[in-house]
Amino acid sequence: MRFQLSEDQRALRNGVREVLARRFGPRELRAAADGPPALDRALWRALGDAGFFALRLPESEGGVGLGLPEAVLAFEEAGRVLLPGPLIATHLAAGRVPGAATGETVVTAVDGGLVEWLTEADVVVGSAVPSGAGAG
Repeated sequence: MRFQLSEDQRALRNGVREVLARRFGPRELRAAADGPPALDRALWRALGDAGFFALRLPESEGGVGLGLPEAVLAFEEAGRVLLPGPLIATHLAAGRVPGAATGETVVTAVDGGLVEWLTEADVVVGSAVPSGAGAG
């Protein structure tokens, strides 16, 4: 088993790092660290154009067709710059919610009754009602 990144994986990591550096520089990083997080829709669409949300979506469905290790590398780079937004929910919705893969639609998810990024989201997936509630 290889524990070294492949050349393609290093290129992906560097490409994501470059996209984020161009759009989310030191000033934005400081603002993200110091203030309430804000979602930049232009950056979100740029991430979609770069294939960020469609990394694991098969090519036959308009995605990049990569695996979980490559997605982890991309999300690691997003974490490096404290990129705000419902990244994982949008990523997981690619292929199921129109526009999620391209960054045109911001998707958030219900997490135990909490819905982060609710005011910024176009779509909320999941249910705030516990399973079995209301049955009687």
